[in-house]
Amino acid sequence: MPLRTLRSHPSPLYRLPGSALVLIACTAAVLLTIGLSAVFAWRDRDEAVRQATGVAGNIALLAAEHAVRSIESGDLLLTQIAGLGGADGTPLPDDAAVQDRMVRLVDSAPIVVGLEIRDAAGALRLSSLPAGSRSDSPARPPLSPAGRAIGAGRMGDRPVVTLSRPLTGEGALRGWAVAGLDERAFRDVYRSLDVGYGHSITLRQPDGTPLLREPEGGGTIGGTPGEGKIGHADDITVSRPIGDTGLSAEVTIATDSVLRRWSERIWIYAAFAAAACATVAVIGALAIQRARREREAEDALQHAYDTLEEHVHHRTAQLERANAQLEAAVTDKEVLLKEVQHRVKNNLQVICSLLRLQAARIDEQARRGFDESLRRIQTMSLLHELLHRSDEPAHINFADALRQMCDGLVRSDNPTAARLELEVQDWIVDADRATPLAIATSELVSNALLHAFPYGHPGIVRVQLKRDEGGMRLIVRDDGVGLPAGMPSQHKRPGHGGASSGLGLNLVQALSHQAGATLKIERDGGTIFTLTIPDQPVRQHAKQAAV
Repeated sequence: MPLRTLRSHPSPLYRLPGSALVLIACTAAVLLTIGLSAVFAWRDRDEAVRQATGVAGNIALLAAEHAVRSIESGDLLLTQIAGLGGADGTPLPDDAAVQDRMVRLVDSAPIVVGLEIRDAAGALRLSSLPAGSRSDSPARPPLSPAGRAIGAGRMGDRPVVTLSRPLTGEGALRGWAVAGLDERAFRDVYRSLDVGYGHSITLRQPDGTPLLREPEGGGTIGGTPGEGKIGHADDITVSRPIGDTGLSAEVTIATDSVLRRWSERIWIYAAFAAAACATVAVIGALAIQRARREREAEDALQHAYDTLEEHVHHRTAQLERANAQLEAAVTDKEVLLKEVQHRVKNNLQVICSLLRLQAARIDEQARRGFDESLRRIQTMSLLHELLHRSDEPAHINFADALRQMCDGLVRSDNPTAARLELEVQDWIVDADRATPLAIATSELVSNALLHAFPYGHPGIVRVQLKRDEGGMRLIVRDDGVGLPAGMPSQHKRPGHGGASSGLGLNLVQALSHQAGATLKIERDGGTIFTLTIPDQPVRQHAKQAAV
């Protein structure tokens, strides 16, 4: 597109100077950089929340595993206590030996504060604690599916997580075995978990009420003092079940502590955006300076373009005149060629008419030669008529030629009323190859109609034209008496010897060689003539045959 055309373009962008376009592009790049930085920062915020959620899940899993192990330790002691009493419904023992055994069991499990045996009404019967530090009867929560009751209570002056198991005998409740798990052991473990955020850990009962919470006052474990108080609706909370106890370990991370750590990384995106904007500014300044230089070069180039355009218009006009002359010449030649084809066809028809007049004055034997010559001339006349009608003056559809030619032969040279069958495929062929092939086919079909059925009974003559590997195959077969025994069965070039044959067969052999085809003769319930025609042009085939 010419430079002046660009400058006169209706779009405002094309009319703006290069420096203004560079300024617009730099502004868009800065806005895009800031926008992308904001998008990446927000995605980093979402990633920080997802990471904190994963941490909360891991901590909840650790807390649940620790609670399961602690409950299993207490449950193991309760199992041993359950075997201390009689199984026949007698009252629970209350002697020093059983109490001493309970003390040794408590000493073997540091997390257990004490063990107690209570009767069915909940009254204390035995305890591993000294008499002065025993507590009142703890409340017994509902039993879990595993047959345990877990709740909160105190043993002596220490808060504990109580683990109760019923003692039964002969199908009746005899009492309760109670283990007190040290609540401080749970809290010490929870404080030791390094989460990196302000968080809280809660053990909840099946009804959702908290059994134990660290820290107790509603603050958070870890984090900066005063950072991230728990209680917001968007706090991150993950819960994990504690085995088959019905309890759950819940970890809550304050969203404020997550966002505070995320905000500490925002400076990375801000620095990136600032560096990108500075780079764009430097590049924009260089581009504006270069745009000014290009504007000066465009003016010089426009002058050169105008000069070149004048030369191009002048040369284009010359070429258009020459092309018009060539097209007129080609049209004249096509008209002339069609006219020549038409006149040749008319001349051949005149010759046929003259031969028919002459044949009327000669004897029957000589007239047969005239008829064969007339048939050959009519075949050539038919080809010239098809060439005259064809859209391509030098090519015809050979299948159409075969149909019209065979139709004329059946109506003229068919004394025995033999049936002629055609199975031909369309084949566009040049005139150099069509003429000898058409005359050769006419000779074979006419010979079959005249001589293949000497006894008067009708037969079948079949003409086939079909695609073969590497070319076309033309087959003329009949179910008549067949050729005499002395006829050759393979194509032989004229002058190369071989068995003698009639003029028609010699003519077929010569014409097939002219068309670059190979003739094969078979005797199988009649006579089969096969012409194998390669795809290569006839002139190229003739050169190869000569070599």
